[in-house]
Parts: sequence; C-alpha cells; structure tokens
Amino acid sequence: MASFVIHHISGEAFLNELEKEGVVLSDTEKKQFLLGNLIVDSSRIRKQLPENLSLEEQRAFKKKLRDEVQEEKKSTHFRDEDDYKLCIQAPNLSSFIEKYQDLITKDYTALGYLYHLYVDKMFFNDLFRDTFVCLDKDGNETKYIADLVSMQVKKSGEVSPVEDFWSHDSSVSIYHDYTVMNKLLLEKYGTCFDAEKLLENHDTTFVNPGIYEVDYQNVTSVVSKTAAYIGESYQVEDNSLYVFDQSKVESFIEQVAKGFLSSYPEAVPSKLDVKENRKC
Repeated sequence: MASFVIHHISGEAFLNELEKEGVVLSDTEKKQFLLGNLIVDSSRIRKQLPENLSLEEQRAFKKKLRDEVQEEKKSTHFRDEDDYKLCIQAPNLSSFIEKYQDLITKDYTALGYLYHLYVDKMFFNDLFRDTFVCLDKDGNETKYIADLVSMQVKKSGEVSPVEDFWSHDSSVSIYHDYTVMNKLLLEKYGTCFDAEKLLENHDTTFVNPGIYEVDYQNVTSVVSKTAAYIGESYQVEDNSLYVFDQSKVESFIEQVAKGFLSSYPEAVPSKLDVKENRKC
C-alpha cells in the first residue's frame, strides 16, 4: 500500500485538481477530505512489543501483528474475500461505492475514504508491479502468498527473503524507501504536514457519517503517526532508494489525482453545488 505521506500528498494533489475544475472547498471541507483520506489506515489493534524477547521471538511477534493488521485491512480496505490468497490484494472500490454511495457526494470524509482506496488500488496495480516481483522457492514469479519465498527488485535485480523485504529492521526493507520517499516528496511538492491545523476542531467537524469499517476517534493517532514518519525521514542519512524508482513515484503522484477525476466523475462534488465567491 502507499505510505501515509504519499496518501496525504496525493490527497492535496486531488484538492488542487478540484480547484482547476472550478470546485472550491472551504478549509473545513478540505480538512474533512484529508482526514477521511488518512483514517482508512488507522487500526483498532493495540499491541506493544513485550520486553526481554529474543530476536527470534521479536520477529515472530511482529509477524503475528502484521498478519492481524492485514486481516483487519480486508474490511477497512474493502478487499475481496477471494483475494486473500494473493500476494497483492487491491481494494475493491465498487464494494465501497455500493455500500456508501449515498455518502460519497454528501460527506467529504467519505469522499476522502474512497480516494484513499483508489490510490492504494493504483499503487498496487501499477507501481508495485513495476517495482518488484514475488518469487517462489524455485525463483519463479508467483502471485500466491502460500508460495511466496523471496522478493526481487526490478531496477537492481537484487533478491531478498520476503521476511527481510517487509521488515522494518532490515537494510533491504521496502520501509527504508518509504521513509526516504517521505522527505523527498514533501520537499518536491512543497507540502507542509501541519498536524495541529489538520486536527483543529476535529471533534466537531470530523464526524463519522456511518462508515463502520473504521473508528473516526482514531484520527489523532493516524495523524500523529504520519507526523512521526515525517520526523523519522529527516533523521535518515542514506537518501538512496533501493526498491522504488523516484521518477515513477513522482509520476504516480502527478497522475493519480487526474485518474480519480476521470474514473469516478460521479463521486466528485459538482460545480453546481459550489457557492459562488466562497472564501476559504
């Protein structure tokens, strides 16, 4: 899935595209959309790593936690039940739209939720497939989790065990690239993630319209995590990207907002609904 920061930057890119289309939102509506865009990655799971575990026990604990989070994402990210065997499980936007179609054009948090799912779908189906290959024990490409043994990075050809590739503790981890990209993208797009401003008056403006897959009360947690990830990115000395191609990620950011507008025009606020001369 895309990182928290990529989701936020993509969300701001979408708001910019709306303005180009003549749809001007208030500051409150923008924040509702951006928070709805982030809340999808919040989690109800609360577990801390126990102390005094061996390295092997720590890895086992983290793997179990990742498995539980992925199970939760079947619901929050509207993944098809039939896809649980696949290495890449993209959201099914039609399921979300069918369930919440009455909310999407009325509530900006719901629109943000749909946009998050779209960004993840495109990130999985385009960027992931262009970036790495899932391999079985014989080194052949596989699409099934049960057969997955290692990952191959396309741009370098390097192969690493799947546990290392998806671990926060490995030098070949995809999460290293996520951390570095946070800083690179924030600087390229001149985006300032202002957690305090985003959360201002959220108790009254960020209200769940009836989306049951996530807890809107977790919004402070997901915003704080995003801010923390950004802080971590500025502590990293090695700014090399080992997995992703920076130009492809930047191209993704630039195209995903336009892609959503063209793919789901019925979900976009109508110009006819916008008050003239509204001031933000």
